[in-house]
Amino acid sequence: MSGSALLQRDNTLVVFDGPRRLTWHTSVNGDYTPTALWPTPAQAEAVLEHLYGGGCLLVLLEQKRTSVPMYAEEAERLPAEVAAQTTLTSDGVLSELHLPALNWMPGPLRERGLRFLDDSAALMRGKPDLLLPHLLVEEPPYRPENLRFARLRTPRPYSDCRIGPVTDHLFTEDAETVAALACGAGAAVGSVPSWETMP
Repeated sequence: MSGSALLQRDNTLVVFDGPRRLTWHTSVNGDYTPTALWPTPAQAEAVLEHLYGGGCLLVLLEQKRTSVPMYAEEAERLPAEVAAQTTLTSDGVLSELHLPALNWMPGPLRERGLRFLDDSAALMRGKPDLLLPHLLVEEPPYRPENLRFARLRTPRPYSDCRIGPVTDHLFTEDAETVAALACGAGAAVGSVPSWETMP
């Protein structure tokens, strides 16, 4: 299953606010049981004490509501304290446990993180997937400065059909710029073969 929700590197804590928050137990029969949701109140307090004490905190986000798929029989074994903090949907065979983002952070910090999620979602809608980095990072200004939010994007394999939106973005959407460049290039532009005639 997934790794730990919290890593430490020197004076920096890294929180994975997503599926890694859910911890699992594996029985001798190979059955998986969700057992806990990070953080406990004591764990959240320790992270905030680190932040307010001057330590650095990087929070890696995925969605406003992360869904963790599981079998219905696994969902039936959810501890009450996990069920109380999450939402569960099921079709009787497969279930999804929905984790709210940043529900362990104080209000103002959570609002800042959710605002970053909205801003990064707008960026992802506005640019072709291939032109976006795998990690979107919050831009300054931000307070406190020792807290940063970032968004992990799931890498997607390259395919020919994904290059179309890139060319549209680079050439169609910036047609005036492209036209100006073409005029400045003169006859050299005409010497470039089209894709249809390239071997």
